[in-house]
Amino acid sequence: MDWAALTRMPAKRTAYRRETYFREGARDTSRMLGERAASILRRHALLMVKPDGVAAGKVRPVLDWLAGQGFAVQAVQCPAFTGFRWREMWRYQLTSATVDRLALNDLIYVGSGLLLLLRDERPGPMPATMRLASLKGSADLSKQKPGTLRALLRQHNRNFSYIHVADEPADLVRELGLLLDPAQRREALHGLASDSPTGLGLLEEALAAEAAATPQTFDADAAADAVADALKRSEHGSQALQLLERLRFGEPVPWIEVAEAVAASGAEVDRWDLAAVGASLIECDEPGEPKQIGNPDPALWA
Repeated sequence: MDWAALTRMPAKRTAYRRETYFREGARDTSRMLGERAASILRRHALLMVKPDGVAAGKVRPVLDWLAGQGFAVQAVQCPAFTGFRWREMWRYQLTSATVDRLALNDLIYVGSGLLLLLRDERPGPMPATMRLASLKGSADLSKQKPGTLRALLRQHNRNFSYIHVADEPADLVRELGLLLDPAQRREALHGLASDSPTGLGLLEEALAAEAAATPQTFDADAAADAVADALKRSEHGSQALQLLERLRFGEPVPWIEVAEAVAASGAEVDRWDLAAVGASLIECDEPGEPKQIGNPDPALWA
């Protein structure tokens, strides 16, 4: 394995070299791409519109932005999220997360994401993964810059980040191993190796569904009113309503208790409304706790 072609972060090399997801992704990448693997990986990037991004109607804006930045879709897949899969996906970043954030993610990461493998039509000194990562923008609203993808998508809450991007070629390999089953992985890698994109029917289905749906806004105030109204109509909603109101007024009520009480109430609460309320109230990170693996410095590749 040519690690210098995959990552410039020693911590990532240490974490990935014995990880099953990375090793399986690397095995299939080597088998499908052969001696061209390093050059093909350098030319391609990975972006996923996460379930919240799909619900918010962000697929078309993402595609338009990618085209404007010189990225062409080469393969499409729709990996399904489970609680186990999203925890494994971001295991090295969630080392700083509060348990409230983990419980909130169980509402957000339900259903399928839209995974796009992209060919960089404007190759330069950095791998395509790194170039795209440098353009996506920060999930921290205070650090977002005009022209970045997250600024364009008008992300207004850190918990609803809409998109995920593989930072380096090593991450692309790992995420192919983690997110896709063997048949999906082979189909996606075939798209990278050829000039014929694969899975475009999945993209057309996603765009058609987006055009027919009303996008979620994740407005916290409107969502709180909707959740409260649903709980008031439920025969068993009083405990959940009480916990939610205590949390809204600053008491240290764990979010998991609110979510479990809402579920136990039997009230017909829209999960996106509940997630929007939680996203506005929880603490994302434990104070002083770092991520095990952070974002790579573009200067390492320039």
